[in-house]
Amino acid sequence: MKLAEIHAHCGQCGFNYSRIDTEVWGHFSSRRVMCPICGWTVYEEYRWDGDGSSSLMKRSESQGFGAYRLIPPGGYTGYNAFHSEPDPEVLDNIKDLLTVKGWKGYLSLWSSKEKKAFLVTGHPLNKFDINGTR
Repeated sequence: MKLAEIHAHCGQCGFNYSRIDTEVWGHFSSRRVMCPICGWTVYEEYRWDGDGSSSLMKRSESQGFGAYRLIPPGGYTGYNAFHSEPDPEVLDNIKDLLTVKGWKGYLSLWSSKEKKAFLVTGHPLNKFDINGTR
């Protein structure tokens, strides 16, 4: 598998490594491209015919309003995106998990005014406790 088959160029902020996740069930599949920086997301559903050809059945594209990753102590989770302005309570909860409760990950938000994402807290590469104390 080539790197280009699992990453795509973001259509909102231009980040070159938006994640591509796929799922298959029977003669159907889905593909989701999500930018871990700004939260821009494209979702597609396909139908596969017996000869191996596919038909696009559904496609949606959502503006990103930010993205986050939360990794609980001793656990793992994926990336998530905001597709509308997040409520302050949601942001406070994520910040609390990352800064007080020992979770790893990050929170970024999209600035519509500046047309770019900015890191609020954490770090995208913060997956492990370096000192091993947690």
